[in-house]
Amino acid sequence: MTRDALRSDAQLPAFTIRLGHRCCVVMAALIHRTVRLVAGRRRAAHGGRRPSMLCIEAGPAGWAIIELLELAASAGEYLGHDNVRRVVIPSRDVYLDTVQAALADGRPTHYLYDPRTGSQHGIVALWEAFRVGLMAACHDVVPVGWLTDLPIRRWRLQVAIATAASGVTATLMAAQQVARLFPHRRLSGPVLMPLSQATLEVLEARRALPREAGAPRAIFTGSLYEPRTAALFAIRDGLRSRGLDLEILSRELGGPRVPNEVYWERLADADIVVTTADQVFGDGIDETGLPHLIYRYTEALAAGALLVAPAVPAIERFFVPGEHFVHFDDPAHAVEQLAHYLGNLEERQRIARQGYDRVQHLIRARACWAAIDAALATESLV
Repeated sequence: MTRDALRSDAQLPAFTIRLGHRCCVVMAALIHRTVRLVAGRRRAAHGGRRPSMLCIEAGPAGWAIIELLELAASAGEYLGHDNVRRVVIPSRDVYLDTVQAALADGRPTHYLYDPRTGSQHGIVALWEAFRVGLMAACHDVVPVGWLTDLPIRRWRLQVAIATAASGVTATLMAAQQVARLFPHRRLSGPVLMPLSQATLEVLEARRALPREAGAPRAIFTGSLYEPRTAALFAIRDGLRSRGLDLEILSRELGGPRVPNEVYWERLADADIVVTTADQVFGDGIDETGLPHLIYRYTEALAAGALLVAPAVPAIERFFVPGEHFVHFDDPAHAVEQLAHYLGNLEERQRIARQGYDRVQHLIRARACWAAIDAALATESLV
């Protein structure tokens, strides 16, 4: 998340901002739909729909992190690995040229657009989003917006512009509760992290290794930012007052990540994984008050740990609080829940196993991609 991406337009009333966003998207939609109509007729005259092919964009650094690796791997399991292509953006200076080459040479049917990949500078970023949508329309390609931070206004507008004429936007927030913020209604959310079956099997093997005897471990691993930092420290302090502990294995927001193998080991070696789900606060961000279905919900359950986390909106379509994970409402409640389950091996293991069984079913069912396809309807990947 860059400073430019979060630069504020907060001096404008929220209604004015949303109206301006909708006007931009309507204009983009008119242009993109007209171009795509011509491209669709041309395609129909040359044999109809092409075999499904999904392109996923990211920079070199992006293709080293778990999120993008799992996105591509799970898409390959859903569509067939030969039908998924990684588009590596060498630098932001050649972003549009690289996208154009991928659309022209790879002949995809769908293109996954991520606003974090291209320029992060104001009007340039919006122009790039318009061009991506236009190029997709020219090649009769369906854009899929990947918006993990919907409250960030600029990223939200970029994705809305790129998907203005067709496609869908995947978000980690409940679509029906944030639809008022988004300039069109083609939202799919909250989507489950697209964890691959291959990684699930690696985690299962890791969990089966012999473990050292000792007191049960409760950990948090991930980046720190407010209000998450204050909540985690309050939980840790509350546990320490009871002779227990929460290990906070953290990095600053935007700081260097631990190697992927270390991250998975932390989750697989923990008895309990704690997470918050609050959004980042700052300039250029709409404070919805709604938490996200962040990736750690899937990762912790897939690693076999007991997950202790907030019950985010619409989570029941995937996981039931009290059955697949343990929920908390505030730090004091989290301390009570953790103290109870740290001291009750049988209950801890029962819920962790139920959570693992549930997430395993969802991963094998390709729940993330199936939900996106349901939203795409007649333009689905399969």
